[in-house]
Amino acid sequence: MNEITLDLGKERPFSGILPKQLTYVLRTYLTGLLCFTVFRLILVLQEFHQLHFIPTEIGIVLVLKAFLLGLRFDTVVLGYILTLPFLLLAADAFTGWNSRLLYRIVFGLVTLGAVVSFFICAADLPFFHHFYSRVSMSILNSADAGDSKDMLGGMVLQEWRYTWAFIPFIIISWFFYNRHKRLLNNVLYKKNDATLAGAIRWFVVFAMLLSFGIWGRFSLQSHLDASTAYFSDYGFTNMLALNPAYTFGLSYVNSKTDTKDVRFMGDGEAVRNVQKSFNIPAAQEYNSPIARQVMFADSSASHSKPNVVLVIMESMSAGKMGRYGNRNDLTPFMDSLATQSYAFDSVFTAGIHTFAGIYSSLFSQPVVRRRHPLEKIIPQSGIANTLKAHDYSTIYFTTHDKGFDNVGAYLMANGYDRIVSKDDYPPEKVLSALGVPDDYLYQHAVGDLDALHDKGQPFFAAIMTGSDHGPFIIPKNFKPKHKDAMLGVVEYVDWSVRKFLRMASERAWFDNTIFVFVADHGTSLDKRYDMPLSYLHSPLIFYAPKILGPPQQFNTLGSQADIFPTLMGMLKLPYVNNTFGIDLFAEKRPFATAYADDKFAVLNSEYMYVSRENGVTSLYHYRTGDVKDYSKTLPELTAQMKLYGESTFQAAQWLRKNGMTGMQTLQ
Repeated sequence: MNEITLDLGKERPFSGILPKQLTYVLRTYLTGLLCFTVFRLILVLQEFHQLHFIPTEIGIVLVLKAFLLGLRFDTVVLGYILTLPFLLLAADAFTGWNSRLLYRIVFGLVTLGAVVSFFICAADLPFFHHFYSRVSMSILNSADAGDSKDMLGGMVLQEWRYTWAFIPFIIISWFFYNRHKRLLNNVLYKKNDATLAGAIRWFVVFAMLLSFGIWGRFSLQSHLDASTAYFSDYGFTNMLALNPAYTFGLSYVNSKTDTKDVRFMGDGEAVRNVQKSFNIPAAQEYNSPIARQVMFADSSASHSKPNVVLVIMESMSAGKMGRYGNRNDLTPFMDSLATQSYAFDSVFTAGIHTFAGIYSSLFSQPVVRRRHPLEKIIPQSGIANTLKAHDYSTIYFTTHDKGFDNVGAYLMANGYDRIVSKDDYPPEKVLSALGVPDDYLYQHAVGDLDALHDKGQPFFAAIMTGSDHGPFIIPKNFKPKHKDAMLGVVEYVDWSVRKFLRMASERAWFDNTIFVFVADHGTSLDKRYDMPLSYLHSPLIFYAPKILGPPQQFNTLGSQADIFPTLMGMLKLPYVNNTFGIDLFAEKRPFATAYADDKFAVLNSEYMYVSRENGVTSLYHYRTGDVKDYSKTLPELTAQMKLYGESTFQAAQWLRKNGMTGMQTLQ
């Protein structure tokens, strides 16, 4: 009896059914789907802890639905990758060329497209974990501003949270390449058994399937878009369905066609809405329509002017502090400091990037969409220029290169006398791409502030810390309780603040100084919403035991943009407020706003409205953590928040473009 042998090691065309070229296209497509599905599975494993926000009884169903829906987005990407190869192979099938050179060209095109897509998927893994959003052109924001590329490269290479993603990229790319090469050798290089008439029929069918695959659906009315992925109340499963190569490609196309501008309404309407929210008369005597003069009956112009030290703390989400519910005891000093200060507990940042935090904290302006506000230098009002008009000296400290995010050039053009950065520190103190650690930054700053005090002028100092950003480097002189570096570094940050204030308390200028602590942005700790509240919620602490009254805690709704006007209210120095900030002691804001690349949030004391570029909007009761969308239940509030947010961003954009954000002279 003859032994039957099955050869499973070779690819065979569907003899007599499909032309070999279409067998190759079909099997390449299926291989690509498998690879994208593996990346999606890795994301689930990486973010597995996010599933606890989803009720157990529906969690598996929603994840499976996300995987199935994800096949449609994967098909769109693969459709674009396979279109040109498909056309070349169609020409080959109809002419009978059977050209090995053409097959190698097709092999190269498909391999290149797939590997680039896999690289984007790999980059998406740490990006998603950090920003809780699928990768987009925003990943390149800082790279295009100032001298940032070298520092960005250093951060990536020194941080395991970024580099580990190369492992699945290499493995999946290797698998695809080998599988793809077998298809080249065992399918395309083989004899074609299909007839010309049969080939034509099948190529017409496949052309239709490929077109519908790129379109994303069989309906001709509208193509597949990112809003289709929002099929549930849970941000994670919605975003899980998306393909990162799709979101990156879409954001690239948008960046080339929409000039990054927002177009919510007419500029005049937006400005009038902002004037109304700030109680500004429509007839304006200043160049800027939102400028308003602020005077104080008990002005301190005739006596000692307090110094101001504003510390912008890297990634210091309120969610890291015990005061706001964190149980890891990471910030005992900051928690204690808040009880000895004026502490505002309902303050939100302007965005999710450091450049947004710097811009809003120092200039009280919102960031708009994916625009990098520091890239192009324009005149700004804000703390430094205003205090310089009152004879303050001004200085800015950063841990790293002053060219990063174009910060140095931008601040020097807008009221800062000096930028202290990496070049000013001893080389042995520079521990990573982010420069010096926080405790040395503070130590160095105290020395420079001593020198400024000796000149006999009041000073304003802004300090941008960096230790709570990867790569996490904890100096050897501090031993954290937690072995996890991401927790231990928060302990170190807290210890550094304690050390800084202890050093400052021994200086002659301490009693006459107001210290302000705020985050540049938070971090994605609580990911129940695709606009994580922990990324926006920031501590805001004013500490000046000899200047301010008894310690107080406030639940007043506030924004990062309110730091400047609130400080001026404490200093009681007359000025023109040409910003989107308010004095939290004298005014009340109905809403706070924040932009995160492709979506924005508007918050009041209980609800958060989220508007996404894909057209999906939601209203969440964030105080209770409810993921239900209340936009249909509360249409009036939804409309108010929508109008406020869109008016704010539209007006801010118009003011920047028309050069109206600068200083205004007191009348």
